[in-house]
Amino acid sequence: MREAHVSSRAVYRLIIAISATTATTLPVFLTGSLAVQIRHDLHFSIGDLGVIVAVYFGAAALLSVLSGSLAERFGGELIMRLAVTVSALSLISVALFANSFWMLLFFLFFAGVSNGANQPAANIFVINAVPKERRGFGLGVKQAAIPLSTLLAGLAVPTIALTIGWRYAYAISALFAVVVAFAIPSLEHKKPDDITDKQVQERPRIAIAPILTLSIAIGLGLSAANALGAFLVTNAVHAHFSPGDAGLLASLGSASGLISRIFGGYLADRRSGRHLVVIAAMLGIGALGYTAFALGDRSLIVLATVVSYAAGWGWNGVFNFAVVLTHPGAEGRATGTTQAGAYVGSVVGPLVFGWVVDHESFAMAWTLCALAALASALLMLLGRYLLLKQRRNFVSILETLD
Repeated sequence: MREAHVSSRAVYRLIIAISATTATTLPVFLTGSLAVQIRHDLHFSIGDLGVIVAVYFGAAALLSVLSGSLAERFGGELIMRLAVTVSALSLISVALFANSFWMLLFFLFFAGVSNGANQPAANIFVINAVPKERRGFGLGVKQAAIPLSTLLAGLAVPTIALTIGWRYAYAISALFAVVVAFAIPSLEHKKPDDITDKQVQERPRIAIAPILTLSIAIGLGLSAANALGAFLVTNAVHAHFSPGDAGLLASLGSASGLISRIFGGYLADRRSGRHLVVIAAMLGIGALGYTAFALGDRSLIVLATVVSYAAGWGWNGVFNFAVVLTHPGAEGRATGTTQAGAYVGSVVGPLVFGWVVDHESFAMAWTLCALAALASALLMLLGRYLLLKQRRNFVSILETLD
C-alpha cells in the first residue's frame, strides 16, 4: 500500500484530539481509580460507585448523536472546545465542592455531557486531519485517550491521592483541560447560512439495521470494559493488593490498552477489510481475561488485567474506523449513533457490576462481563453480515439502472 505522508499539522491535530478526549474521560476514570479514598471520605458503597459511573455515561449518551450531526455541519473543533471547557469546570467543581455522594454524582453528570459531545466531534476532527490511508491509525491514536486516562488515573493513586489527597488529582486534571481547550485550533468551515436545506437533505444516510446492530454490539462490549475501568482498583484491593499497587496495576493495564489501540489502528490501515472480524476475535480473547478475574486467583489478576485491557478494550479505534469506512459522508452521525450505544452499555455495565458485587460477588460480576464480551463478538459478526448484504443489494440496484 502507498505510504501516506502525515504532516506536522496533522500530528499536532492528533495530539489535540487525544488530549481533548483524555480531558473529557478523566473525570470518570479518576473516580474509579480513586474510589477507595473517595468512598472513605464521602461514605458510599461499591454499588453507589456503579451509579456514579452509570450517570456519567448516561449523560454522555444524551449528547452523542446530536454532537455527531453538528460536527458534520460545523466541524469538530468548536464542539470539542466547548466539551473540554465543561469537563474542566466539572473537574474543578469536584475538587472544591464535592462533599457528598450526591454532589459528586451531580458534577459527574456534566462531565458525562462533555464526553458525549466530544467523542463524535473528535472523530470528525481526526478524519479531516489525516490522509485517508492513515485514518485507522489516526482513530486508533484518538481512542488511545481512553487507556491514557485510566493510566493517568491509576498513577494518581500512589503519586497524588496517597500523598497530598485525592482532590488535588481532580484540580490538576482541570488545569490540563483548560490548557487543552485553549490549544484546540480554530478552522474555517461553512457558516450555517451557507448550508442550504437541499444540502442537508442530500447528506448521505446511515445504514439503519447494520448500525443499530453494531450499536448494540459496542454497547455490550463496553459494558464489560467500562466495568473493568471503574472497578479494577477496587477489585484488586479486595484481593489484598495495597491501594498503591492496585493503582499501578491499573496503569499497567492501561499501558497495554494504549499500545493495543495504536498498533491496532496501524494494522487496520494495512488490511483490505475484515475489521469487524478482528474485533470479534479480540472480544473473544478479552472474555478469557474477564474469566481469569472471575476465578479469584490473586496470581492471575496481573495477567487478566493485561489481557482484558489489550484485547477486551483495545478494539475501539478499529471499530470507529470500520464505521467511518462504511458510511462515507455520514461519519459523524454514524459514529455518533454507535457511540450512543456505547454509552448505554457503559451505563448498564458498571451499574449491574456494582449491584452484583454488593449482592453476590466479584466472581459473578466478572462472569457476566465475559458473557457480555462473547455476545458482543457475535453481534459484531452479524453487523458485518448486514453491512455486506446491504452493499450487495446496492450494487444490484446500480446494475439494474445501468
